[in-house]
Parts: sequence; structure tokens; C-alpha cells
Amino acid sequence: MNIFDIIDKEITRFDRVYILGHIQPDGDCIGSSLGLYYLIKENYGRECIVVNEEIEKYSYLGSWTLPGSIDYSGSLVIQVDNSVRNRSCDCSFMDASVVIKIDHHIVIDSYGTYNEERMTSSCCEIIASDAVEKGLKITQDAATCLYTGMSTDSGNFMYSGVSSSTLFIASKLLETKIDVSKFLSKAYERNLNTVKFIAEAYNRMKVTEKGVLWIYIPQEIEDKYSLSPDMVSEALSCMRNIKEHPLYVLFSDLFGKIRVEFRSQGIAVNEVASSFGGGGHKFASGARLKSAEEIPLVLDALDRLL
Repeated sequence: MNIFDIIDKEITRFDRVYILGHIQPDGDCIGSSLGLYYLIKENYGRECIVVNEEIEKYSYLGSWTLPGSIDYSGSLVIQVDNSVRNRSCDCSFMDASVVIKIDHHIVIDSYGTYNEERMTSSCCEIIASDAVEKGLKITQDAATCLYTGMSTDSGNFMYSGVSSSTLFIASKLLETKIDVSKFLSKAYERNLNTVKFIAEAYNRMKVTEKGVLWIYIPQEIEDKYSLSPDMVSEALSCMRNIKEHPLYVLFSDLFGKIRVEFRSQGIAVNEVASSFGGGGHKFASGARLKSAEEIPLVLDALDRLL
């Protein structure tokens, strides 16, 4: 079902409409939430409240409200790019009267009143595709957000989830005359501090007996370089595209737990992520561990895939 058919049906029933993303937001999360905001504002004349955690990297796309003491009761909530309810930036969104879930991950938790779950390159692709199909007016602001999410979540259109439909929708966004080189340079730029951190991350890279590449970034390293969670994730680039090592994983300290980011080239990692309470895409997933003592368990599970 076209997501805008659902919005047509529900949006006039509510005075308050919220658009939420997931914890540790990325380009697709911010792009889809703000892109949808601009589409609704332009085509429905409604102001929505976008709720996301802070991430400076994508502040050029627009502004949003930080999660906190928001009362969602009696409201319409649109939750984007979030496969399971407990990974929302504000889990109290389930108090809403109606929840519309828009997501492109493997289906684990159909928590919405409406669940639009499709295996595409990005959540932004779903929103942009349905906007084109519906004949909605796509402003440059909306197109910039949606193209950013499509590009960043697909590895600049190089990952396996990219299809001819992905490129067709991207071309429709380009028809709005957005300046891709200008805004994507912001999405992909690094400051000098991050580059110095990546140099250290290379030196911390290890390999298991079966060939799984892994890096652990402890809190003291994060403090040394004043790293935000999204900056820590830049260390994944150290392990990407290394010959004969298709599977790699990044561990980092995060709020008293261990954040795990699984990546692979052609080997499904989502089931391993799920076994540790996480989830995500077939070749890109995440999880949380209680402590660093569990890291060997994860590495053993990944070794068994090789």
C-alpha cells in the first residue's frame, strides 16, 4: 500500500503528528524523517514534529526536536527506518493512537497500526518512490533529504540492495535540480580529529583464526578524540574491501554497554546479530553487549560463518 494513501486516511484525524527515527541516527534515518516532514508540509499543509537524537553531521538537512518528556497519547506517530520498537529514539511513541511504521529492514517486529515494510536500499527510497507514484510535489528540501538517505545507506549506490528502481527514483529526485555535489560533500566529509582517530583504528585492527576482521574502541580512545557514536562508526571503513576478508565487526563502548556493528560482503550476519539481541540488514546489522567479556562469543559466532 502506498504510504501516502495511509497518511491521506489518518492525518486529518489528529491535531498532533510526530515523525520519529531510531537511536544513533544515520543519514537514512535523518533523511527519511525530514524528507517526509517536507513532503507532508508541502502537500498536506500540515506541520509535523520531527523527533531524533542529536547528530551534527546531518544538521544541514534541517532541524528537529530531541526526545524527552513528549506525551504521544492521542497523536499520530510515523516511525521511520526502525525495525524494532525498542530501538526508537523515544520508546514512549507506542502511547500514540495510531502508529505508521515505514521500514526497509528484515521484518522482526510489526509494531505499527500500519506496517509498510519493504526490502529496499533505504527507507528514503520507500518514501521517495511512493511520493513519485502518488504524484506529490517534491521540493528541493525534500529531495535533498531523501537523496542523502538513499546515497549514504546504499554506499553511494554500491551495496547489494540497489536496484534499477533505486536508480530510477534517484533520477526523479535529481529532476528537482538539487546540488548533489554540494550537500553530499557535507555528508561524507571528515574533520582532522576523525582522520587521526581512523589512523589509530587501523593500528587496533585484529583478525580471528578464521579471518574475521575486528576492532574494539574503548572509552578512553573515544574520549581522547572527543568522538560521537557516529564518528566511532567511521572505523568500519578501515576494514571494508580488504581482499579475502569479507566479514568484519566493530565493537565500541557506548553508555556502559558494548555497541556491535556487523558488516560483510556476501555473508549474512543478521542472524548472529539477532542471537545477541540485535538485528538489521542481511549484510549490515547491529547489537548491544552487556560487557566486553562477551566479545569473544561474538567472534566465535562469526568464525562459524566462514
